[in-house]
Order: sequence, then structure tokens, then C-alpha cells
Amino acid sequence: MLLVENVSKRYAVEAGVVEALHDVDAEIPRAAVTALVGVSGSGKSTLLRLLAGLEAPTRGRVVADRVDLTAASTSAIRGFRRTQVSFVSQRAADNLFPHLTVAEHLPADMGGWLERLGIAHRRDARASQLSGGELARASLAVALARNTPIVVVDEPTAELDHESARALLDALRDAASLGTTIVVATHDPDVLEISDHVVELARGRNAGIATHPAPPPVTTGGAIALRAEHLSRSYGQTVALDDVSVELHAGELGVAVGRSGSGKSTLLMLLGGWQRPDRGRIDLPAGRAWAALGYVPQRFGLVPELTVAENIGLPGRLVGREVDVHDLLERLGLDGLGQRAVTELSIGQQQRVAVARALALQPAVLLVDEPTSHQDSASAERVWNALAEAAREGAACLVATHEPDARERAHRSWSIDDGRIVPQRF
Repeated sequence: MLLVENVSKRYAVEAGVVEALHDVDAEIPRAAVTALVGVSGSGKSTLLRLLAGLEAPTRGRVVADRVDLTAASTSAIRGFRRTQVSFVSQRAADNLFPHLTVAEHLPADMGGWLERLGIAHRRDARASQLSGGELARASLAVALARNTPIVVVDEPTAELDHESARALLDALRDAASLGTTIVVATHDPDVLEISDHVVELARGRNAGIATHPAPPPVTTGGAIALRAEHLSRSYGQTVALDDVSVELHAGELGVAVGRSGSGKSTLLMLLGGWQRPDRGRIDLPAGRAWAALGYVPQRFGLVPELTVAENIGLPGRLVGREVDVHDLLERLGLDGLGQRAVTELSIGQQQRVAVARALALQPAVLLVDEPTSHQDSASAERVWNALAEAAREGAACLVATHEPDARERAHRSWSIDDGRIVPQRF
């Protein structure tokens, strides 16, 4: 169905020329699920955009169902994108219009994929009201409902809990059984299990980090750095948090584990002062000065006009404090990328830049939302190691995640479901 022959893709950037792909060959079968794998920054997203006709290769050719996209006219490419392929971006928020409801994105009488993906109850919600995981499922539902012969999907399970991910994987298998050619860029081993074919990309270097490190040492006697009591927050008729209480001491790494839409991001936004609770109290002994509180949002919040190094060093410049940018780049596997614009990085690399920026001022409280959702296993270890090191240096670090194994890394953990949490201690 899709043929890639000797494809290279180069981008001209301020720092020079970046080769995202180099002499890539691939054959992608019809009516099957093909997994595209490789470390963060290996060119997976670039290859997906070439397959979807959104970009042209610098060299080589891409053929879709015997049509050479490289030689096709502009109008033919537009027709291909309109009728033959659906593209689901890694940034779930980029796939839907924020002011439209989920149902308004769908062709008439094509809501069946919403039910299969467990998102039918949100069909009348505007896209801007959905959580990251809900957006990911709604985006795929809309793509499948278009009924194009090719569906290209970038990291669809990155922000999903296991149950939601399973529904999504089942939907991909169902679509392939109905004749759709599915291409999925992924770090998720569960996607590999349901795939018929695998294409692997490599960039020639390995992060070389051991997996599954021991949990950080338990601290004793640390002062309370963060306390929230009986927090509740609703959006219209939807209850996002209901009577939630958490407490974290200096030097502790805590995780709030829950499925997509369970209220994790709302909890972090309340603690960070981005939203106000309807009820309850938040106490941050170090104060709410922004320099004392590091925050990594699920959508990163990087400044696109700045380079990687400038984004990481920005907090220091704003308060007149020196930041060891080189050390942060090295710790998070970003060395060599400091002079790149953040828009020239992969999504996984951008996510690590956001983590580095949050660590720049060694904040007393660190709030981190799904920090490894777009990481390969080695890069994820870099992120967790950096957060554990921040805790050892005295930060109170709270991570929201859908990964149950994260509990093994924490001093404290909470399970969150439908806005309510149950504390556990390690």
C-alpha cells in the first residue's frame, strides 16, 4: 500500500542543516497495522508526515497505492490528503477545532467509533473541554470515521491509561480487519503486540541508561512543602475533583496515578495556582512565587521563538540567577541540541526541554504532568532520574501519570479515579 524508497529529509535551521531521515526504505502492507519504532528524535514523525503527503522528501520517493506522491502535482496531493489518508498528530490538541464539539467533527451517522473508543459520553463536549487522553481517543475516532483507506497515527497511546489504550488498540485492529492500512509511530510495546509489521528507525546513538532504577531513598524529617485539603473542582456539570487531600514533604517524590480524564491534570493546575478550587485549601510554605514552583504542563508551554538553551535558561534570566544549562542538557539527553529552535525538535525532545526548564531554578516544589508520555524507554529513564535527583536535592516533586509502575519510584503515591484519590505510602 505504501512504498518508501531511498528517502532522505533535511531541514534548514539556523544552526545549519538537520537530516531527519537518511536513505530510508520501507514497504507497508495493505489492510494491516504497521508499527514505526525508534528512539525519540529518530525521524518517526517526519516519516509519517511524508506518508500522509504533508511534506515532500528531499531525496527519494514515496508511493501510495501505486501513486508517486513525490512526482504528483499540488492539486493531486490535495486530493490525496482529502480522500485517501487521515493523519492524527502526536499533539492531540492539533487534531480538532477547539470550539467545535466532538460530534460536530464527525461525518453524519459515523459516531460508532466513539463508542468503540469509550468516548461516546463526551460527544457533545467541545474539544477544548477534553483531557489529553480524551482528545487522543476523539482524534482517532474522527480519523477512522472519515473512512479513508490509509490512517497515519503518531503516538496514539502516549497519554492513555492501560484500559483506554486497550480500547484504542482494539479499534486499530478492527479498522485493519475492515481493510484500512494503519501506520502507527510508537514507543509502546502493546502497540507492537497488535502489529502485523514493524519498521524500525535508528539515529546512530543510544542513550545507554540502565532501566528500572531503584526507588530514591526515603527521606526523613523533611518539612511539609505542599499540603492540599478537601479540594473540589467542577467544570459545569462535570466534577473533576471531589474532596481531594494530598501532602508532600521536602525531598519526597510522589506520584498521582490514574486513567485519562481522572482529574490528575486538574489537581496539578490547582496546586500550581493556574486554577482556583471551588472548595478546599492549598498551603505552600515556600510561597507562590513562581521561581519557587516548577511546573511541567502536559502541552509543555515552550517559547517557540527561543532556542533549546534559551528556553531552559529563561527562568534564570528572569530572576537574575545563573543556570547550568549545559548540565541540564546532558542530564536529559539533549546535548548537541542547545542551539536548535524548539520547533525543530521531536515531541519527545520538546518534552524533555520542558522538564529541564522546570528544574533550572531548583524549585522547592515541582509539579510534573505526564513527563514520559512521549519518551522511548531510555529517554524516560533520563527523565525519572532527573526528577529523583531533584527530590534528593530537597524538592517536593509530584508527578501525574497513567503509568502504574511509577509507584515503584515514589515515596508516596495516590490512585485517582473520577476525581477522588486514595493515598498509599511506600
